[in-house]
Amino acid sequence: MQIIDHVVKAASPGDRPIVDRVFLTWEARQKSRQKLQTAAGKEVAIALPTGTRLGAGDLLSIEEGWIEVHLAPEDVLLIRPRTLQEIAFVAYQVGNRHLALEITDDGLKTLHDPVLASYLRQQGIPVERAQLSFTPISAMSGHSHASSQERWYHRSDGPS
Repeated sequence: MQIIDHVVKAASPGDRPIVDRVFLTWEARQKSRQKLQTAAGKEVAIALPTGTRLGAGDLLSIEEGWIEVHLAPEDVLLIRPRTLQEIAFVAYQVGNRHLALEITDDGLKTLHDPVLASYLRQQGIPVERAQLSFTPISAMSGHSHASSQERWYHRSDGPS
């Protein structure tokens, strides 16, 4: 089994070909030491520096070329608050449960939690279960809340 000890962050592969892919969940992308199985079925081990987080497009070097990292679909809740009050309520509920949160153009995402989903539905907040990639705020680089939020929430009344 080949051991990979460094990663090239989302760069051009250059002269070396991308020969395989690996699809990783958010949790798997946080682990710097683990065994992985590629899309082609090859087993590799990664032994990256402690604290290394893998992201979409990162390249792992093997003898034949590169293995490209992709985000695996995960069981998530897609929450679409319609008002500032609903946004604050959802943020409080997610934070109170110490759940990871992603802010996207479509709404808020967190890993599926059936109790939270049921509670939000009882409060009349649109929520759906979906299979989507998940990269929470703490794992995002250069993230800006306002630009994404403005795309899915538009306040029509009150001062701007």
